[in-house]
Amino acid sequence: MDQENDQSEFSEALGFPEEKSNVESKGAEPDQEVDEKTEQNDANTNQSDSEPETTAPEAEEKKESEGKSDNESFLSTSSTQIPSRTFIASSLQADLSGKPPVTNLASSLIEARQTESSSRFQAKNESQQSAINSGSDSVKKTFQNIKSTIGHMSPELLGTEPIDWDFWSRVAENYDAVVQEDPELLLQMVARGIPKEFRGIIWQLVAKSKNLQLEELYLQMKNEASVHEKAIKRDLTRTSFFTNVDAVKKADELFNVIKAYSLFDPDVGYTQGMVFIAVPLVMNMSEAECFSLLVTLMKDYGLRDLFCPEMQGLHLLLHQFDRVLESQSPALFNHLIRQGVKSSMYASQWFLTFFSYKFPLDVVLRIFDMVITQGIEVILQLAINLMLQNEENLLLLKFDHLLEFLKLNLFNVYVSDDFVESPEKETRRFSLLGRKQQGNPKNYYKLDAFVTDALSVKIIPADLTRYKQEFESLCEKDAARLHDIERLKVENGSLRHEIKEVESQYYKLSQSHIKVVQQLVDIKMRLPDMRNDVEETRSTVNELQTDIKALEEKLKSNPQGLSEDTETRIQELLAENAKETERFSNLEEKMSQLTIENNKLTAELKQSHGQKWFW
Repeated sequence: MDQENDQSEFSEALGFPEEKSNVESKGAEPDQEVDEKTEQNDANTNQSDSEPETTAPEAEEKKESEGKSDNESFLSTSSTQIPSRTFIASSLQADLSGKPPVTNLASSLIEARQTESSSRFQAKNESQQSAINSGSDSVKKTFQNIKSTIGHMSPELLGTEPIDWDFWSRVAENYDAVVQEDPELLLQMVARGIPKEFRGIIWQLVAKSKNLQLEELYLQMKNEASVHEKAIKRDLTRTSFFTNVDAVKKADELFNVIKAYSLFDPDVGYTQGMVFIAVPLVMNMSEAECFSLLVTLMKDYGLRDLFCPEMQGLHLLLHQFDRVLESQSPALFNHLIRQGVKSSMYASQWFLTFFSYKFPLDVVLRIFDMVITQGIEVILQLAINLMLQNEENLLLLKFDHLLEFLKLNLFNVYVSDDFVESPEKETRRFSLLGRKQQGNPKNYYKLDAFVTDALSVKIIPADLTRYKQEFESLCEKDAARLHDIERLKVENGSLRHEIKEVESQYYKLSQSHIKVVQQLVDIKMRLPDMRNDVEETRSTVNELQTDIKALEEKLKSNPQGLSEDTETRIQELLAENAKETERFSNLEEKMSQLTIENNKLTAELKQSHGQKWFW
């Protein structure tokens, strides 16, 4: 469907800077290569009309009065009936990261999405169900008011294509029944585009996002301060929002919605990629409704996992993309592997922005129609279709040119024939918030062909469930490996500490060993000298004893014949003998001590040589 005139004018009025922005946030520029661990989000922010319905003035008045009366009826209830803010926040955030129900029995993405949405609704408590039902009744009344006001008008008068009011009335009244009874027709109608007059209403009914409690919470949180305000404002002021009054209003609403979500979900906070999600929502509903739908998309549709620091949701989609591509085109998949091109190098920005960084607003809104009715898995269909449409060219390219083609030229296959010869064909980029000086020419892309071809790509929910189980198994193995690595790091640190202690002990023992060896060497060098001294002393003693015996014999044989000199000599010899005997005794004692010490040191040396220092 053609984009609404006001929305088109607003889109052309808003600017989107081509230069990379240095933003204080968790994400990266959408054109940056994303490695497998990190690249979070992308470019700057803008928005458009709060209530997308381009109805007659009477319809606007009825719609405003209806919404006002509904909100007043909710807020006019007694204070005891309105849950406290703490209760609302805690109950809404209770299952923020809960795993979605298994939908592998569904035959199509649209049925799988409806089954999951219904399961989540049934899992909510009575208070939450009542708030959602009240909100749904409110938007259904708004739909009926629009239908009664413009339903009889001709498409030429409305400036739109013909609207099948009977079918969309069935969808608005009981979407779940339409999915179960006529899913093929629903898929075809959504593929053509939900009419802009009530697009926001259908989105809320399909997602079951209209929640009066959550809107009440938003009205409180929008006035609170957030640590991310500076980063959000910087992103908004870097785009050319302030070209007209409506644009300024929409910029304020977008700021309020994103700031409130950063307060609502502090674990995620603010990332640039949220802008690409919030802009189409703000253009098609009030800011409170936009906040409710944003929370639903984050929580129930799994978008939150795309923006968490671990980005596990992004890695899951990339894994599913690889597996689907492998099954749809093994040749292309193997070619990319051989060339070393990973999906994270070119496809991350597709999933983080829903292609919003590349396509103009009319394409983005059509993609959002598909995402809200079929889930974010429908982006896989769009991505796989682009790969298949370009398969012939991709198989001919090598790494550098292959990566460049995937980033820049992959979308050219759907450029309208009127623009094929344009020199800007390969370099033109679109965003949700295009520059006014460039403008976004309508019908630049063959939108219907793009959507039709994408829906022809068969993706079975059971296969996606199986791929998800594979991914979770791989994550568990990686987590186990990381746990083992961390445990081994701790053990390694402990062993290193023990090694340092042993090395310190070894050093001390080595020093002691060196000292002992030195003492042993000294003793061994002194022993020969001492042995010589002992032998000389023993020889001297023997000589003296021989002399003494000779003199004693002489004395006995001639007691009177000894001269005085001889007597004196005998006394001297006796004294010298006594002295040498004492010296000999001392030397023997010292010799004995040295021998004992030598034996002791030798034993210690042998023991030290047999010591084991590492165990």
